[in-house]
Amino acid sequence: MIRRVAIVLGGFGLLLVGAALLILPGPGIPVLVAGLALLSLEFAWARRLRDWVLQRAGRVAPASRGRRIAVGCAALAGAAGTSAAVGVWGVPGI
Repeated sequence: MIRRVAIVLGGFGLLLVGAALLILPGPGIPVLVAGLALLSLEFAWARRLRDWVLQRAGRVAPASRGRRIAVGCAALAGAAGTSAAVGVWGVPGI
């Protein structure tokens, strides 16, 4: 009985915090999914909703992941190039 109460309170608590983090700066969606995962241990509706969210995330993630990796590599190359240029020629005016 105590386990069930802890799961339900923790799950709804994570849902509330995740909903707040959708508006405030922070990782709102992962916290919401964690709350649904916890609630899915006790409720079928939470299990169905969690499966739907994870299915949607699976369809969206592969398309954006490649772009994120490409942007990260470009940023790393730019930072390395800038560092090399400063190392070779120095900072102008100093």
